[in-house]
Amino acid sequence: MRAFFTLIYAFNANWIGYLNLHSAVVDPEKIGVLLVDAQPAFLDTMFGSKDPLIVRLEYLLMLADLFKLPLIATFEHPVETKGWFPERLEKAFPAHGLKFVKKTFNACSDAFVNQAIRKLPVKQFALAGGETDVCILQSALGVLEMGFEVFLLEDSIFSSEPHPRPAIDRMYQAGVIPCTFKTLFYELLRAVGEESWPKEARARIGSFPTEFFQVEKLPPWEPA
Repeated sequence: MRAFFTLIYAFNANWIGYLNLHSAVVDPEKIGVLLVDAQPAFLDTMFGSKDPLIVRLEYLLMLADLFKLPLIATFEHPVETKGWFPERLEKAFPAHGLKFVKKTFNACSDAFVNQAIRKLPVKQFALAGGETDVCILQSALGVLEMGFEVFLLEDSIFSSEPHPRPAIDRMYQAGVIPCTFKTLFYELLRAVGEESWPKEARARIGSFPTEFFQVEKLPPWEPA
C-alpha cells in the first residue's frame, strides 16, 4: 500500500511540474511560427475544403509580418515537383522569414532547420501546415523534444488522410497545446485597440487589408 501511495505522489509531482513548465499561454515576446510543407503537391490532394485553410495560412504569415514573429517555413524535397508556396502565400511571406528545403519528415531532424530553430529568440512555436499525420506530427514531437512549447493551430493544418484525429490526439497527449488561428491572433493583440501593440506594429497597421483584422469573418473550417 505504501508503494502505491508513493507512486501516486510521484505521478502528481511530475504532473504539477509539467504544468509549471508549460503555462499554455502565448507569449508575444517569445513565440515563433513554424510552417511546414504548405506546397501545391500536398495542398492539391488535401482532404476537405482548401479555401478556409489557405486564408488562415495567409493570415498567419501576415500576423508574423505585423508582429515580426520569428518564422521558419519548410519545403519537402524535391521542390521541383512538389513546389514552393502557392502565389497567395508567397506574396504574404514576410521578408524576415526563413525558408528551408528538407528531406526528413521531422523538420527538426534536418540539420539546417534544427540549427535555425535553436538560434531563434523564442521558447514557443505556433505550428501549421501539412501533412497532419506525417510531417506535422513528427515535427511537433521534435520541437517538443528540443524543449519548446508547441501551439498546434488545428484549423491551419491539413492532410490527404480523412481521419487524422489519432495523430492530433497523439500530439496533445505528448504535451502539444491546442490552439486556433483566432485564439493566437487575440493572444497576440492582447487588448482592444492598438495601445498594447509594439510601436512598430502600430505604425504599420495601414499596410494590412481591413479584412485581416476581422477574424470573426474567416470561412468556417471542419475539425478533424
